[in-house]
Amino acid sequence: MASFGDKDVSPGTTRRNFLSRAAASIAAAPAPAGAIVRTERPEQGDPVVSIWRDWVVAHRLCGEACRRQQKLETELLREFGSLPRIKVPLSEDCGFIWAYSTREIDRLLPAADQDEMRRQARAALAASRSEWKTADKRVGYTRAKKAEEEIADVEEALAKELWSAAPRSVAGVAVKLHSLLEMEDPRSALQEAPWPELRTILADLVRICAGPNAI
Repeated sequence: MASFGDKDVSPGTTRRNFLSRAAASIAAAPAPAGAIVRTERPEQGDPVVSIWRDWVVAHRLCGEACRRQQKLETELLREFGSLPRIKVPLSEDCGFIWAYSTREIDRLLPAADQDEMRRQARAALAASRSEWKTADKRVGYTRAKKAEEEIADVEEALAKELWSAAPRSVAGVAVKLHSLLEMEDPRSALQEAPWPELRTILADLVRICAGPNAI
């Protein structure tokens, strides 16, 4: 595996750097940094490479969106401790159980003489949800999650199109392999077969496509 002059980096980081540089090398140009814009003109005579370029953008944006929604979710959970929930007593001096929905409340308090407890529990849960929604609107978690889901759908659609397309060059084969490795082994950390072997095959393809000084 090629060395990039990195010092004091983990093997996983080195492998991931390799995959990124390998992809850029076999495409003979860096991945586009802006929004996804499909071009009808095949890149380097191989339309698979053009599809791959769009997928690279979607893959990067999806990763950024995922990290953002996780950060905002952590912020909300730090503020509330959990998703909206309330304590439902099991029985006298017998502890409680958390309920996250009215259905759970009804299941935990089914008796006719528990009508008032159910009403209070439902009201408490509604209040908890209202506080959560207010904080969510302020933080923007739900908006971020929706954005992540939308770009993930785009990434998945492009990946399916890429993997079903017939390459016309070794570069086309290499970019298909690169996208597979990125999606199935995103941290380049899997050591069981066939992942190390697949990364080696990608290295071989890059050397054949771009020459010995490409990476």
